[in-house]
Amino acid sequence: MQDKIILGFLAIRELSLYDMKKAMEQSTAFFYNASSGSIHPALKKLENSGSITVREETQGKRVKKLYARTEAGAKVFSDWIEEPLKLSTIKDEAVLRLFFLGHQTGTVENQLSSYLTELQLQRSAMQGLMAHFNQQKFPKELQHIAWFQMRTLKFGLDYTDFFLQWMSETLEDYQQTFPK
Repeated sequence: MQDKIILGFLAIRELSLYDMKKAMEQSTAFFYNASSGSIHPALKKLENSGSITVREETQGKRVKKLYARTEAGAKVFSDWIEEPLKLSTIKDEAVLRLFFLGHQTGTVENQLSSYLTELQLQRSAMQGLMAHFNQQKFPKELQHIAWFQMRTLKFGLDYTDFFLQWMSETLEDYQQTFPK
């Protein structure tokens, strides 16, 4: 999947590894884990398959590698994006761990409270991105792309809001069911 994410980002402009990592951290990482350790191997794989090219640009004393999508890469991405959407299972480690949390011998409240704090921080970050996104003026040729990216960000906010409420209810339920 990492290769498709990269091809999608390269649809608009060429990017360095650093720029790609930052773009992912501020967008797709909210709903698809894109670790920086997986980006470089995916770039190599895409380059070897002819889906992307790489060129070096000197900036002062530094050499920066810039990646661009080829026609073959555009076709791979287009074929993938045009496939029918498929239902997938939720893969959320927090929910998985919650399933097994009854095995914990220590205090559960601290874990749930800490997780709620993390969710609130993530929500704040997404709200900041939404505010930034709303202030942008996109060229006409990018408005269609931006609209779908904005909808995906809204999904992230809605999902986080749901999860905040659900986890808060879970903590309250736990405290009522197992009072100290």
